[in-house]
Amino acid sequence: MLTLRNEIRMSGTGLHSGERSVLYLRPCGRAGIYFRGKNGLSPAADAVVDEDSRLTGFSLPNGVTVRTGEHLLAAVAGMGLEAVEIELDGPEVPIMDGSAYCFAEAIKECGFEETAGDAVRTAVSCPIAVSEKNGERLAVALPAENLSVTYVIDYPGTPIGTQSVKYDITPDVFYNIISKARTFGLTYELGFLKENGLAKGGSLENALIFDDRGPVGGQKLRFPLECVTHKVIDLLGDLTLAGSVPVGHYIAVAAGHSTHGKLVRRLKAQYGYKNN
Repeated sequence: MLTLRNEIRMSGTGLHSGERSVLYLRPCGRAGIYFRGKNGLSPAADAVVDEDSRLTGFSLPNGVTVRTGEHLLAAVAGMGLEAVEIELDGPEVPIMDGSAYCFAEAIKECGFEETAGDAVRTAVSCPIAVSEKNGERLAVALPAENLSVTYVIDYPGTPIGTQSVKYDITPDVFYNIISKARTFGLTYELGFLKENGLAKGGSLENALIFDDRGPVGGQKLRFPLECVTHKVIDLLGDLTLAGSVPVGHYIAVAAGHSTHGKLVRRLKAQYGYKNN
């Protein structure tokens, strides 16, 4: 079972709260992802999730509340970290550069240590499908020998347009490609975000923003399919709240955190994890 070799400390501003937080990742002797609070440790599988299309927030039995944890959790899963303790001093996981790369890089630089115990490993044994908005948003889990994700997004009338990717999820692929994709938005959404008290910490340093011509403020894509690849990060992060990410082929079409959350609840019910 792989855990961290040493403690990792990171700090930064929350995308939506605009407040500064300090994040600690520590070695752990038990399989899974655990969050430390004043009342001890709680596993991520016990999260009571309050997701919407913008972010994933959740609370835990030990009193810990986490907002925008999906990029960090995706890095834990994508880098193959099987046992970790997380402590967050602040209201929201730091957004860093808007991708999962800073977390993946910190995990890689820290290195792994093999510890006693068996990692939690499950696999999708039968197809599971969920949908929203009369089938316009879809997420599916299918049996497969290896973990992979197919994602399709469609932003008609914008420079983003329709994009699709399929990735086999390995630490190398996650670190070198997937983790580098930044969160993104459209200029016409900024008013909504402001009115709802979101994106207080957002800037062109931690998010890709598009107008009707392309990225604004001189921003450039890191690679052509960066937007849809970022949705793979979001999905992987949300899937960790099932307790572990069951091996399978995940397909998502025009989905978001809410659709991901529905799939996670089905996975937890199917494989015996505690339901929210």
